[in-house]
Amino acid sequence: MLFGREGEVRVVGQALAAARVGKSTRLVIRGEPGIGKSALLEQAVADAGPMRLLSAHGVEFEASVPFAGLHELLGPALRSAWVSASRPTG
Repeated sequence: MLFGREGEVRVVGQALAAARVGKSTRLVIRGEPGIGKSALLEQAVADAGPMRLLSAHGVEFEASVPFAGLHELLGPALRSAWVSASRPTG
């Protein structure tokens, strides 16, 4: 548990609970360096349990590359779907 971050942890928990029942949600975590954004995300990953998580980390030199962040976010999921689809059934 993150001390002094109960409100933020509760909001993340609500987003995870909504996802578990199939509801779409979004969450933006932003702020100055050193305020604990990464710690909050690490807590979210721990609380997510067996849920599939997708993440991307933007880098400044890719800012001008169209869809670079989307590619980083969805690339692993698409590869997983491709492997699953190419396996024989039955």
